[in-house]
Amino acid sequence: MKRRGIFIVLEGGVGSGKSSQVDKFRKKYPEWIFVREPGSTVFGEKIREAVQGLHNYHVDPYAALLAYSSARANLIRSVVIPELKKGKTVLLDRYWYSTVAYQGEEGIPVSTVISISKIATNDLVPDIVLYYDLLPEIGIKRKKGNESTDRYDLKPHKFHQGVRLKYLKIAKRYFGIWNIIDASKSPEEIFATSQEVLKNKGIIK
Repeated sequence: MKRRGIFIVLEGGVGSGKSSQVDKFRKKYPEWIFVREPGSTVFGEKIREAVQGLHNYHVDPYAALLAYSSARANLIRSVVIPELKKGKTVLLDRYWYSTVAYQGEEGIPVSTVISISKIATNDLVPDIVLYYDLLPEIGIKRKKGNESTDRYDLKPHKFHQGVRLKYLKIAKRYFGIWNIIDASKSPEEIFATSQEVLKNKGIIK
């Protein structure tokens, strides 16, 4: 894209406080465009409910991969790319890295997720990724009883351990844009660190 704004992605496992950080960014930078995956389009929100909702039906990992990818294609191509072309700063709550971590832990090869994701997103790469890292046992306790709990949050500790390890592998693979932030601290400390990282990268002043 000839004219492009800044594309920021936030990632994190169960109970990492990622959503709280999104809220803080939203209050601090109301001029930014805030979107989430899956969601932020009518189509995407329906996919979110169908795949992540606490339903009594089975969702095959490949079905989840393809559903998330279709919602992602719709969001990236109809919202994110047009806003970036306008020079806007876009903050996205989760990207295809989440699919690598979660569906990867469900047994789908990373190469498969990446191949499909590149097609869905027109190979759009973020300027920076903030990954909120937290031990699963802490995150599970934090998430317990939360209204936003989805079917992935209810998976066992071993699953979330695997998700975290996959996230850390992604961070190594894309070390140029990935930044690991300790999510065990207070929301205020985490936000201060997040802003410091963005300042050091020249994203904000």
